[in-house]
Amino acid sequence: MLVAPAFLLHRFAATQRQLDVPRQVTSGTTHPSSGDCGAAGAAAAAQPSLLDLGLLDCRHPESFYLPGNAAAMALLSDCFALVDGVRLPLHGQLLAAQAAVLRDMFVALARPDSDHHENGGQGAGSMARLQGPTELSSAFEGCTLRQVSVFLRFVYSPDHATPGSLREVHSAAGGLLAAVAGLAHRLDAGGLLVKIEGYLKAAAASASIADLLSSVQLAEACHLGALADTCLSLLARRLAAAGPFWPEQVLPEQLAACSSDSLASLACKMAGTVSAGVFEPPTVHGYQPGRDGAAGGFTWIIERFSKQHGRVSSPWVEVGGVQWRLKVWPKGDDAAGGTHLSAYLECNHAQQAALGLASIEAYYEFTFLDTSEEGLHYSVDCGKDVFTAVTQNWGKTRMMPLEELARQDRRYLDGDRLAVRIAIRVLPPATAGILQDIEAAVLGAAVPAPQPAGQLVPLPAALFNQAQ
Repeated sequence: MLVAPAFLLHRFAATQRQLDVPRQVTSGTTHPSSGDCGAAGAAAAAQPSLLDLGLLDCRHPESFYLPGNAAAMALLSDCFALVDGVRLPLHGQLLAAQAAVLRDMFVALARPDSDHHENGGQGAGSMARLQGPTELSSAFEGCTLRQVSVFLRFVYSPDHATPGSLREVHSAAGGLLAAVAGLAHRLDAGGLLVKIEGYLKAAAASASIADLLSSVQLAEACHLGALADTCLSLLARRLAAAGPFWPEQVLPEQLAACSSDSLASLACKMAGTVSAGVFEPPTVHGYQPGRDGAAGGFTWIIERFSKQHGRVSSPWVEVGGVQWRLKVWPKGDDAAGGTHLSAYLECNHAQQAALGLASIEAYYEFTFLDTSEEGLHYSVDCGKDVFTAVTQNWGKTRMMPLEELARQDRRYLDGDRLAVRIAIRVLPPATAGILQDIEAAVLGAAVPAPQPAGQLVPLPAALFNQAQ
């Protein structure tokens, strides 16, 4: 049996890839530019997958990756690899045609070695070829059986590496597509790597920020400069559009996993994007100032709701002489348990202090607007709270069940937008003092001298019935 030593693989891989220079792969296939990614991504999403990962049997993986009659193909194998203790039958000529590193390795093993010249006859290499199939286990070192089987499926059947099939691999747990791409890069399977890059570029326009960062990391590992540039450009626009809240859209560990070159490129792209005026504060609608103790409020539209991660915030809006903003976690904050949307009302403490107010008392109510003809809105009356320097935010961790938000008989998320209406009635300081006295009396505490009373005005129901 002839064993391909690991040092040969490493030597040829280093020669082929030129690790210090971004790798360029040429192909007759054209791929969409960043401007065409949206249409291409939608077309890819409509294509069916030509493989079913559920059919991968780890006891007999060859039936998954060998085309046609797998048993007959296995009998014709002339090399093999041991992965996770399972023997995989392989075919040298086919692998050599698809992976340049393996091809060069086979060529090196086929050349007569020094013994042939010194002894004038067959050398050790020639004799070894007569002893049995070549072992390629070191080529797949560090990979799982699942990863190698999917890679071999695309190597043996290149036409199966369609956008639909790559989408299924991409959606699988454990970073399966990244592992397959890494193996294709290691063995210089250029045709497969081109297809993976084209798929990820097309999918980038609709990808989440987390997925874009994962694609950047894949591009770094496989030296796919065009893919990295596309994803970094989209990331820059997404993060710049979040303005001062961009750090809340991405996890620090995701950024830390990227190279310093990618982070520098992202920073430059974000600076250019902001200079170009991409960031525009979210607009509000239906503004009511709520002066002189009357109820006021506004409606805020959260765009691209399904793509939002972490916290999103509205601009500051003055109601009742005080500035307020909404803070919403579309998927819920850390305490929501992944089942509810979280929402809070925040008072601008800096402005509050400038007005000489130690605290602000206000009644407030959240309403999530149903845009269907029935208009069956979802409202949460939060009652009254006191906003101070210590407690600037009040609201509910479990404001609205995500199950309610996704109801098919409602249209909360029409156009992937969520309309949130907040009604606020700020209590004048005198009125707030009287309410405190009443609460103290109910609790049996001493009641200070009465203060001039203000009139309590109920929140108008019509305020929540429409978004202007």
